[in-house]
Amino acid sequence: MAKQSLEKFPNQKNRQKDFTCSIGFTMTVIGSKWRAIILWHIIKKEPIRYGQLKNTIPNISHKVLSLELKQLESDGLIERKAYATIPPKVEYIPTKRGLSLKDILTELCNWGKKYMES
Repeated sequence: MAKQSLEKFPNQKNRQKDFTCSIGFTMTVIGSKWRAIILWHIIKKEPIRYGQLKNTIPNISHKVLSLELKQLESDGLIERKAYATIPPKVEYIPTKRGLSLKDILTELCNWGKKYMES
């Protein structure tokens, strides 16, 4: 089977320098306190508007949500669609790369549910 060539992440060399295993690299992409949670909600309810996302994750500040959305977009995991309306409307949808994390995030969610209930 031929190895599939994937598009590089921004600052990939920088992210890889501290890790010799692939899980370390993966955690630099989704491992912040909020990033996986934000991506999970975008995947579950696409498209989702900023206000809906903020209401879904009430403990996150606007500043952190905004920064994490920019990072997810920069990493090519989500796409931001802005509409020229009044009031302005912005929606977020997962990209193909973002959707490739759906099964992983689902398993993390299931694992968390199992141990939160015990």
